[in-house]
Amino acid sequence: MPKETALSLRVTKALKAELEKVAHNEGRSISQVCEALLSSGLESYKKEGSPYLQRFITRKRRGV
Repeated sequence: MPKETALSLRVTKALKAELEKVAHNEGRSISQVCEALLSSGLESYKKEGSPYLQRFITRKRRGV
């Protein structure tokens, strides 16, 4: 499927480094890794709804 638009976001240095490691290990670009992770997360959100997302947001707020 052709790409039609861009998406930019800011992340921590640590998250970027982890994404770079995954991309390197998989022989993929960071963009491909992020798209795969976002797509799988979105599919999980569609199945579970708000509780899926709240698990991660609550954890981040608590510093876990």
